[in-house]
Amino acid sequence: MKDIALMGHIVAGFPSFTQSLDSAIGIALGGAKYLEVQFPFSDPNADGIAIANACEIALKNGFNTDFGFRFITELQEKLKAHNCHTKLLIMTYGNILFCYGIREFLLKAKEVGVYGLIVPDFSLQNDENLFKYSKKLGLENIALIAPFTTPKRMRALNKASGEILYVVARNGITGDTTTINQNLLDYIALVKENCTKPIALGFGIQNKEQIQSLRGIVPIAVVGSAFVRHITELCQSTQDSKTITESLRTFTQNLLGE
Repeated sequence: MKDIALMGHIVAGFPSFTQSLDSAIGIALGGAKYLEVQFPFSDPNADGIAIANACEIALKNGFNTDFGFRFITELQEKLKAHNCHTKLLIMTYGNILFCYGIREFLLKAKEVGVYGLIVPDFSLQNDENLFKYSKKLGLENIALIAPFTTPKRMRALNKASGEILYVVARNGITGDTTTINQNLLDYIALVKENCTKPIALGFGIQNKEQIQSLRGIVPIAVVGSAFVRHITELCQSTQDSKTITESLRTFTQNLLGE
């Protein structure tokens, strides 16, 4: 059976600082090779209701960008204590970087040891030098390819992106289930024809069956809303750190079929 890596997702500060930290550790220990740490924004235009609600709660709890960097610092320390090497990415929106200062944000991201960034609303032509500065600092700024992206633009995004490409499985927002059908497989094949970097396929990947069907087709599956929904339901019933971590570990292992 061909391997497939998992990219998980949490919203920093949701439902609380400690609970999001416990959840992140569980996802990492469960086998996620990558973890998106979302810095919440008031208008997350690519996100469905589960993640949008989580962002709103985190912001009401007092999330700000410095809070996010402190969160990653503590998470890195805990992962190191577990000898866990999950690669952390900051996922957020351009306004967060713009307000903080692009270079200042990237320097801080480098300082806290993140692997890279995913900023879906900064385009290749209007990225405020994000790709350039990221490359100079050794940060992987991950470009996004969507279903209506032309082959010519795919090639440009492939050249500009960090080590991997984020391929959006369908149009719309996160949260709805994506059907693994021939249209999606043809689209993935078109991306592969025009790009050389490994594909992380996201948007609507929610269960073990979908991930199993993608083995040998894409090297990385991205699961976002399913993690946030699980965290939401779990933390309504418990605040115990060990219980949260173990539940997320098991949830992650089940996604990977382990």
